[in-house]
Amino acid sequence: MPHVNVNDLQLFYEEEGAGVPVLMAHGGFSDISEWQHQAAPLASRYRAIRYDRRGCGRSTPRDVEHTAELWVEDQRELINALGLDRPVIAGVSYGGMLLIEFLIRYPDMGRAAVIVSGTARGVHGRVPFPDRTGDLGGITTPTLVVQGSQDDHFPPEHGEQIARSLTNARLVVLDGGHTINNQRIQEFNDAALAFLDEVLG
Repeated sequence: MPHVNVNDLQLFYEEEGAGVPVLMAHGGFSDISEWQHQAAPLASRYRAIRYDRRGCGRSTPRDVEHTAELWVEDQRELINALGLDRPVIAGVSYGGMLLIEFLIRYPDMGRAAVIVSGTARGVHGRVPFPDRTGDLGGITTPTLVVQGSQDDHFPPEHGEQIARSLTNARLVVLDGGHTINNQRIQEFNDAALAFLDEVLG
């Protein structure tokens, strides 16, 4: 099973397809299965890569420190270790917040972005994230924002705020809750592929 050495960790990843790389970061403390319904459709046109964040899934060791800054640096090192040339980066929930942090810190490393069921308002849970609502205007990466109409974690206005504040973004609201990519699979995949085909074509 493929692992890559990143910051004294062994991050597990899976990839399929070829072409422009699309790197997918999961939410919560789940694993790559959170993107299971997107891997094959994306791989039909692009190089689809999913990875388990530090301490999650099949990445080792399991007992590690978690901060937003460490997650960002892990993602940067993973991109470098895999030799990805300005990948598209997608993130759901925590992965979406990670993506916002990443784009602020490394604005030239992402070719396009897909933020799913995320927020820029910060969270104060197990892994705190700062409020980035005032920093979104500096992100110029073409971005698709997807939110669930009944998301009880981050209601649609969170996605609306992100899309409205970014320089180059579009918003899609689908009927469902949190991690909407696993609830409205076909609609999500259609929207994501249409966006990528346009910005990468």
